Amino acid sequence: MELSHRAATLDDADLLLAWRNAPNVRALSQNGEIISIDDHLRWFLARLERVQFEPFFLFLEDQKVIGMTRSDLIPEETDRFEISILIDPSQQGKRLGTKILDFSCKNLFDLYPRGTIIAKVHKANHVSQRLFLRAEFDLLEPSGDFLIFEKHHN
Repeated sequence: MELSHRAATLDDADLLLAWRNAPNVRALSQNGEIISIDDHLRWFLARLERVQFEPFFLFLEDQKVIGMTRSDLIPEETDRFEISILIDPSQQGKRLGTKILDFSCKNLFDLYPRGTIIAKVHKANHVSQRLFLRAEFDLLEPSGDFLIFEKHHN
């Protein structure tokens, strides 16, 4: 099976909202509330306007969307991004996250050679903690219920 990627489009809004609002995802998110379709579409349309400078990818396996990453520029910082990764709940446990995260980091560092990527991972999300450690992110000081991981371009 071949993994491919493409930029997010408006057609992806419903699928990504469904993944985001899944109970297991909300339990480990920075905002655990259910997001309404109206709020999501408002945010999603604004986010798509920045996709050229802040990558937002969907990943496909055999033409089926199986995951996404989004790299958001941290306000008032230069070349510092927070990465979000989400795998289709039906595809979790297949180690797809490693390939997706590796591609996304490489892509971001190609765009921003002096960039820094951070990830905020809930303390209870042991799978994501292992994912970021395998991807050679450094573990920084925790912030509340979240562990902060950081990676610089090598």
